[in-house]
Amino acid sequence: MKRMSFMATIAATAIVALVLSACGSANKSSTDTSSGQQSTATSNKSDNPSESSSTSGGPTSGGPIKVGVALAGPRNDGAFYQSYYDGVMDLKDKYNLQVSVVDNLTDSSAMNDALSNLAEANQIVIGGGSALVPPANSLAANYPDTTFVMSGKVQDGIPNLHAYNMLQGVPAYVAGVVAAKVSKAGKIGFIGGATIPSTSQSDIDFEAGAKSVNPNIGYSHVTVGSFSDAAKGQQAAMAQIADGVDVIYAFLDAGLPGVIKAIDESGKDVKLFNPTTDRCDESPHIIGYDMQNLKAMVADIFRDYTSNKLPAGTTSIAIEDKDVQWWTMCPNAKEWQATADGVADQINAGKIKMPEGGM
Repeated sequence: MKRMSFMATIAATAIVALVLSACGSANKSSTDTSSGQQSTATSNKSDNPSESSSTSGGPTSGGPIKVGVALAGPRNDGAFYQSYYDGVMDLKDKYNLQVSVVDNLTDSSAMNDALSNLAEANQIVIGGGSALVPPANSLAANYPDTTFVMSGKVQDGIPNLHAYNMLQGVPAYVAGVVAAKVSKAGKIGFIGGATIPSTSQSDIDFEAGAKSVNPNIGYSHVTVGSFSDAAKGQQAAMAQIADGVDVIYAFLDAGLPGVIKAIDESGKDVKLFNPTTDRCDESPHIIGYDMQNLKAMVADIFRDYTSNKLPAGTTSIAIEDKDVQWWTMCPNAKEWQATADGVADQINAGKIKMPEGGM
């Protein structure tokens, strides 16, 4: 895994964030854009990454920078999408941004329409969610004057198409090691959201991390098809708890409360992990999370875009810098932070090899 410098990593992270950022609670200056509706808010004022910057970045006039944000989920999910949305909106005044947002894009037709419409009206289009990568691969070349920044691995060789790809499977491996040590029952579970690379990679690496500690540990896993469906999350958690699982990695966003409800109703001492944001205060069962500083990534992405320094192709970010992405234990389980840090350090030193299909 290529190790990037702090600033390069943050820049990458920033783009990822921007890429995804369109999901928080609505800003007062914008209208509701849920259910695929578009609104505008105007401010008053690779895996083969190239070392050179792209020719597609950077505003070309002194007016507002027109930014289109497409999100594969809701902007108010309390996690991934919301963090990116908030990151963009926090920068409206600094960069004089005019932001158009379309969220809750759940089918390919809606994604294609949203990206096309945003590309026609904006200088830069940010895509939050790897489900948006295939349509971006197909559409970007049709809009050479618009810069596309996606999350996930994009097609190489398209000058105006960029991506910042968070490798969420790497911290999931760390979580697996901790889970195996914490579990008293010797059974752990993974509940995935949508069927996208980060879900499958996290599933594979979470299991691998656990089995590096206990090769015979019981492992249950399911992908429910949505990061936001709390009812599906609850059903999946109920099934795993009934099967004796006592540690769950809920790779969900707005669907996480459903898992918490299932644990509460079971009356059992089930430990819980979640991705992206600190949600430790939502339940005493949550003991750790994959910290991603998405606001910082968004900030650095705009810095690079406005200075015409967006890296070409896909830039991947794992756990090279703990200020960008790191497995973090909650206050109720801080005794396990040294274990998590030690595993992360071994991964960064090349002493632990990620399993095939992970990363």
